[in-house]
Amino acid sequence: MPFELVHSDMKSFLVMSYRKFIYVITFYDDFTSHTWTMPLCSKAAAITAAKDFLEMERVQHNAHVVGWMSDASGEYKSDLFDRALLEKGIKIYQSAPRTPMQNGHAERLGRTLMDKAESMWHQACIPDSWWEFVFAHATHIYNHTPVACLRWRTRHEMLKGEMPNIDHLHVFGCGAFVYLSAMARANKMAPKSELMTYVSVAPGNEHNFLFIRSTNAVFTTAHAIFDERHFPRCPKNRCEPLENHFRRANPKPTTDRPRNPPDDIDSDDDVEHDHGYHIPKRRMMIQSARNLRLLRKSLSK
Repeated sequence: MPFELVHSDMKSFLVMSYRKFIYVITFYDDFTSHTWTMPLCSKAAAITAAKDFLEMERVQHNAHVVGWMSDASGEYKSDLFDRALLEKGIKIYQSAPRTPMQNGHAERLGRTLMDKAESMWHQACIPDSWWEFVFAHATHIYNHTPVACLRWRTRHEMLKGEMPNIDHLHVFGCGAFVYLSAMARANKMAPKSELMTYVSVAPGNEHNFLFIRSTNAVFTTAHAIFDERHFPRCPKNRCEPLENHFRRANPKPTTDRPRNPPDDIDSDDDVEHDHGYHIPKRRMMIQSARNLRLLRKSLSK
């Protein structure tokens, strides 16, 4: 059943994020594979984040965590936190020191989310400090992607029992012309829209979006026209997606005359040489000329 066993782990980043975060804590439900992530300012905030997660699943999902799996690092090494879990009747599982394989679900989850985040990160050419937005977007995509181990159902469907709505999904880091209300414009003669960079879905409402303006300020709105082939933060404002080097490109047809003509081409004046025709049509003309020459020789005899 859901929340029978929850895996948790923490990941650190070398660069401080846009909102001054430096860590990310992950929570992974073993039954539904659903994932939650929370950015943190310090390792000491991990205990508070875990308590908030336990309260969230109790209120929103009317469930109770039975087991808690984590490593034996410092973020969960606290008598106060252990007492809080034991008071709720939660059984604590911890991996041995320097043995992250025993908490493999959480470790692999961090690698998967990081791989997704890096691919979007480099395609959109965003600054390193925006990792909190791309990591949250990668988590959102992860929960809305069908997988084979769940019989091609999504983790959102496994948790909530309903098909997810993906109409709100857009390419991370793409450009969007965002409508500016009268209060957001500098004056009445200012443009009513502005090109911004899409970074994520607004928390709490999937119909609202988060954008970054040219001044690096966060802007939230529900009215925008997306251009998913344009990335404003790229140096040359790339208008095409990254080239897939693993796909073989189809050769383009050419009308150039070959340098070396075929051996079966005679030098007779009655043969009409090619001047930009396609190869199949040229061969038909050569064969017709040869047939005509043979017919003339047979009639002369």
